[in-house]
This record gives sequence, C-alpha cells and structure tokens, in this order.
Amino acid sequence: MDTKKLQQVWDRQEIEQLMYRHARSLDRMDAELMKSTYWPEGIEEHQDPIFPEHFFWNDNAWKFVPEAMKGFEKLKITQHRISNILIELDGDKANAETYVWAYHVHTDENGVDHEGILGGRHHFNLEKRNDEWRIMHRSTVFDWNQNQKATALWSDKFDNKYRPHRGDMKDDSYNYLKGTK
Repeated sequence: MDTKKLQQVWDRQEIEQLMYRHARSLDRMDAELMKSTYWPEGIEEHQDPIFPEHFFWNDNAWKFVPEAMKGFEKLKITQHRISNILIELDGDKANAETYVWAYHVHTDENGVDHEGILGGRHHFNLEKRNDEWRIMHRSTVFDWNQNQKATALWSDKFDNKYRPHRGDMKDDSYNYLKGTK
C-alpha cells in the first residue's frame, strides 16, 4: 500500500473517531469534549424538530456548547448513534455525511415521560491542522421524528455505577477510556 493511501485510511479513521467523540459529548453532557471537536471559528447549524420554537442555532460552535448543555439538562436520557459515514478527502480538508439517530426522554409539565426519537443526517466540513482533524461546519438535517409517551423500560435495579451519568465524570466509561480500569 502506498503512503498516500495509508494516510487516507488514517485520516478517515481519525474523522470517524471525531464524530463518535462528538456524539459521546452530547450523551455524557461533556462540554469540554464537545468543544474539542470544533475549531474555535467552527460553525454549528442546528434545529430541534421536536421543539423548533425553542431551539435554532447557526453561529459559532463554541458558543453553541453551553446552549446545547442547557438543553440536554432537561433530558433524562439521551443516546446518539452515528452510521453510514461517507467521507470525501481533499488534502487537509474533508466533507462528510453521516446518518444520526437520536433518542431522548424528557418529562412534560404533568410529570409524564416522553420519548423524542429523531432521524436525520449530519453534514460536515472538516479541516486538519497540525495533524488534528476538527469540525469547521456541521449542519444537522432531521428527516423524521417521533414524540410519544415513553414506552422503554429502564431498569432501576442496576447498580448506580453502571448507569450512564450525564454532566459529570462519574460514568464508569471514563475509567475504561483513561485506562484506570
């Protein structure tokens, strides 16, 4: 395999990991991790189809981070899945599209849990600087969504250690990723 092809394989892998870190930052409400996925001048373009009147953003991504975290504070559970990753490389720049499936549980004003399930795509413009890939522009396009009374059963019998934690570093996965487990 020639060096150029090997570099392209490496770059695609780095970009995929960047996308997964971004999704993880949302699910763990890890603001610093989310910020680290964008260049300081990066742009986030995002609208929430379940609450469109409350949330639309098309501005600096680093300013978006605290707003996103505020929004996620209202959710009891969240999971993001990224798939169908297509990456077009052009030297130290890249464009990409992924599918996104997002699952959110929120409580309405009457104390009833609802599931917000969204499907769509992320479009990315990415740039590599000093051998590091980050997002320059990310646009989220939602193709469909559901908002219904929650039907999922989340076990309350699991030891707290194994439940996903959000907004702190108590989630056991941080120990595994740091190699302290």
